[in-house]
Amino acid sequence: MYSHTRAVLEQFDNPHDFERMCTDILNALGYKDVVPIAPRGGSDGGKDITFTTESGGKGLACVTLRRDIETKFSEDFSQRQASEFEKYMLFCTVYLTASQKLKFARYCLDHLQALLIPMDIETLRSLLDSVLKPIRETYLRIKNETREMDEERLVRLREEMQRQSRAQLLLFEADKYPSPFGLMDREKLVKEAVALWPDFQQREYRQLGIFMSRAVIQGVDPSKSLSKLAQRVSLRKDERAWLATSAINYLEETVLNTATPDTDGLLYLACMYGYQQRFQEMMKIIRKAITIDEGMKGEFQERGILLTLLRACGSDQIKLESVRKTLGIPLVTKTSFSTFIKGFDLEGFSGYIEYIAMKRPDAGERGIFLIKITPPYEINKRLVSADAQNVDSWQFERVVSNIEPVSIHELYDTLCSRFVLIYPLQRV
Repeated sequence: MYSHTRAVLEQFDNPHDFERMCTDILNALGYKDVVPIAPRGGSDGGKDITFTTESGGKGLACVTLRRDIETKFSEDFSQRQASEFEKYMLFCTVYLTASQKLKFARYCLDHLQALLIPMDIETLRSLLDSVLKPIRETYLRIKNETREMDEERLVRLREEMQRQSRAQLLLFEADKYPSPFGLMDREKLVKEAVALWPDFQQREYRQLGIFMSRAVIQGVDPSKSLSKLAQRVSLRKDERAWLATSAINYLEETVLNTATPDTDGLLYLACMYGYQQRFQEMMKIIRKAITIDEGMKGEFQERGILLTLLRACGSDQIKLESVRKTLGIPLVTKTSFSTFIKGFDLEGFSGYIEYIAMKRPDAGERGIFLIKITPPYEINKRLVSADAQNVDSWQFERVVSNIEPVSIHELYDTLCSRFVLIYPLQRV
């Protein structure tokens, strides 16, 4: 629908008048001590208008007519310091997408510990066509028949802006719970923020789903979960099960049918399907992500990600082959196995060389295992031994004793009698 106000704003080319108009808007919205820094031009150091917030804190309005809003935002806000201001206002005459508004607001929360209220062309149009018609007439020369501001609508507008500010404060509080054990508190705060300001739902629910997924993935890798540090931040299996279900709910809602492809979100959704052993759903999401970006094959082969995906295979070699072909994982041969073990960088290394493997159905406890191989040190005549650890139960079983180590080729034959070798893990 055509808007005269929007059309005039799009053609606005006087930065000094635009700054004066924004100053009047801030005063009309009830902010105190509104001061333009350089109303006649000159360097302002990225500061256009200062004001006092509702709580008595310091506020800063950034005003621009530039079309390259992402660049302008980066230039101005990169000059600011954390806690320098309590609230920022961004006035511009371009359309900000929902994702841009959330991106800018999240930057201010994460890096500046401050709130951001975006005032793009559509927000300005709404204000000037409703409660701020006298300001519209002064600066846009669009006649106002009423001559007075609608105080009741101004009050509602201020309340709406305060809700947005409270929602951002709740998200700032939620960021204080980064550990897996704080995810329940984080979820509560995020939900409260979304209830106050629904525009935050897409981004924050997606991020919540990713945080929950990462906590689950961390618990899948026994090598990481059994370290002393990880034991203090790892979750019980029942807690991981709850997180996986919650993560799926949030990610299904926010990443499946987005206008902009979200390969990261799809990666974590596939992992959570894998964790719950929902193989067909997992494969559908993997293929969708790879169709969007072929480079995602490498992302899916990262240690924790691949271990989580392979849970959906159990000891089913048909499922394993489907995953292998989809992700482009080459078969492990005696030659590639020997080359990897012999070429492993042992400088400063004190651990095991690891392979991901699947137990053969007729070889005992089923599932996905980490094969832990002693390095082929010269002092041991380059002989090796190995244990296998189930990634679900974390139980170990002996493959080749370190009392009677064997050659690399002999170890390969022994392993292949009980396991299907899947993927070598690089040193990290």
